[in-house]
Amino acid sequence: MESPKDLSSQEGPMEEEKKELGAGSGGGPETVEHSHFFDGTYSVTANQIEVLSRPPLPPAPPGPNMITILAAGLGVDGKVNVRGSQGVRVTSGPPPLPPTASDSVNGVEIIVSEAQNVTVQRGLIPGVDQKIEMTPGNITIDGGVGTITIQSLTEITLSVAGGLSSITLTPAGITIQGILVQIN
Repeated sequence: MESPKDLSSQEGPMEEEKKELGAGSGGGPETVEHSHFFDGTYSVTANQIEVLSRPPLPPAPPGPNMITILAAGLGVDGKVNVRGSQGVRVTSGPPPLPPTASDSVNGVEIIVSEAQNVTVQRGLIPGVDQKIEMTPGNITIDGGVGTITIQSLTEITLSVAGGLSSITLTPAGITIQGILVQIN
């Protein structure tokens, strides 16, 4: 596989060369952007790769820190593949918690700070499409116009107040426990 350095001599007409780039590239302080375009495969290979967005050094004005990974394609064929042979960890929150890395990741972890939300949504029409949302005070599972199915071959338990009130479904039957049970 050729390195990006080797590919630079093959760059097509999309390459937009900028001279005297700033942002630590040795250019003047007025240049705050660096663009690189390439038609074809651009590969960066290393034992460890880190991409970091940080506040600029003075005198540059601060702006939002952002990293965007986008495979736009033609609008319907862009894909982003993320894989870790042991695990993938996605975190959000003000540093230092939650920590970005964890040696115990075994699968996929999505972790946010206590004040933040986690939302998984299919579709863009509220009340029609499905959504799972975790907020600081609530977890909502919304099936929209679809059906929600929770199933198990052994047992399903719905519980509140540490088990003070619960509904347990097993192949043997349904058990309802609580200080007060009302069935209408």
